[in-house]
Amino acid sequence: MIFIVALLCSFLIDWNAFALDLPRLKPGINDLAGMFRQASITDLEQRLNRFTTETSSHIVILTVKSLEGENIDRVGRKAFESLPLNETDLKRTVLLIVARKEREVGFQAGADLRPLLPEPTASLKLKAQVALYFDGLRPDLGIHGAVHYLSRVIKGDVRVGSQTVDEKLQETSLRGGEAGALLALCLAPFLAFFIGGLWGIYATQYGVQRYTRLLMGAIFGGGTAKIVATLMSLLGNYSDTLWYFIMALAIPLGVFGSLTEFWMSGDWSGIPRAKGRRRKPEDHMGI
Repeated sequence: MIFIVALLCSFLIDWNAFALDLPRLKPGINDLAGMFRQASITDLEQRLNRFTTETSSHIVILTVKSLEGENIDRVGRKAFESLPLNETDLKRTVLLIVARKEREVGFQAGADLRPLLPEPTASLKLKAQVALYFDGLRPDLGIHGAVHYLSRVIKGDVRVGSQTVDEKLQETSLRGGEAGALLALCLAPFLAFFIGGLWGIYATQYGVQRYTRLLMGAIFGGGTAKIVATLMSLLGNYSDTLWYFIMALAIPLGVFGSLTEFWMSGDWSGIPRAKGRRRKPEDHMGI
């Protein structure tokens, strides 16, 4: 009897030691951390109501300012058990928990939906959605993204652990995977023309023969494109076809840049010209 009483007391003490005091939750949005604007809450609640009508499943959101030293899974279990839903509805319910101070994201799923959200992949996916906007002016947008992801998983449009074409494109965009190809395409031909122009000014100034000048312009143009493309490849890989296209633009532009006498004119061009005798001041006066 003493052992049983001690066990019950320890259980009660452990339960009462739960530092985070949660108010009575409701199905829908429980924004205790103040991450939502009112218009955003209204919009998301309408989406959640439509989702429940279409699928008979529930997505509940809980945001807290701080976990106060508690584990997010423990907080989630306590919150999930306190939801005002019957046992049947709880089996088809997902609770999304966001701790703003600790920047943690977790979830609790009912028995019917748990197989669709295997751990730890599902938590990482949801955290990736929310973390995008943690430091922005609209942290609620990340929660919108997480809810959208959950709704697609429950509907069967997406499987956790696999990527659709749209998700792959989104991930590539977020990593800047296309930035390297775009910058290489824009910068390499421009810099090839610029370097070719500088070479053309120098070569013309010192009387380098035209054929030598054009050959060196092609070499400088191709070399500049190679350097730029190599540097931009650090941001993301791109195909050989794009590389050949860049070279096909850069080399002719390097050659054209070296033809300074055809596309430059005026004293600023750096090309020596025979100038006429300067007229005397009295000539301007009609004398």
